[in-house]
Amino acid sequence: MSKVSAWRSSLLILFVISLVVGSLLPGQARVVREMKQTYQNEDPKDLIRVIKDLQQRKQDLLTEESRLSQKVSQYTRASNDTAAQVAQLQHEIEVLKERTGEVALSGPGVRVTIKEESSGASPSMIADDDLLLLLNDLWASGAEVISVNGIRLMDSTSVYRAGLNVHVGAKTTTMPLVIDAIGDTENMSKGLQIPGGVLDLLNLRRISAIVQKVSKIKIGIST
Repeated sequence: MSKVSAWRSSLLILFVISLVVGSLLPGQARVVREMKQTYQNEDPKDLIRVIKDLQQRKQDLLTEESRLSQKVSQYTRASNDTAAQVAQLQHEIEVLKERTGEVALSGPGVRVTIKEESSGASPSMIADDDLLLLLNDLWASGAEVISVNGIRLMDSTSVYRAGLNVHVGAKTTTMPLVIDAIGDTENMSKGLQIPGGVLDLLNLRRISAIVQKVSKIKIGIST
């Protein structure tokens, strides 16, 4: 075998290897046979040109694949960002519904039962300031939502005494009062029972205020 023939055969083998690596289509063996018959008698310079063209096409395909992969990654990141934004908006909507009283809530909390002493010459009565102080202490101690005799309090709900009745927003209730608060049970319990706090003031005026820790309190929607 001459040196030219050997060199030509080497180029042909290199070409076939490049073709196999660059393409995995079915019928590759048939394509290789056809290419071998086509280029077997070609000038080595032509074979080199063909190989370079194929290598360039392969590089172009790899470049395009990389570009498309980057686009897919960008779309994926954008999709994830959108999902995160949607989740955040849904969370904010739920929080807003809670604040406006559109959904019922349940969880651990405290229950404060307040009873007045009606016997004797001067019966004790809880005053507006007592109620406000008690409710403010609950909010400040971590209450997330509060109800008075089952009436849910909102940010703008007023609570005040009117004769024998207690007005809670647009509704009226009577004594005794059961105040439920959902939130940090320990903090609320400690906040109410600080020495010299609202419970001590009520006890001095013969108003019973009993605090209980409750594992599950349910407070309905605002009506």
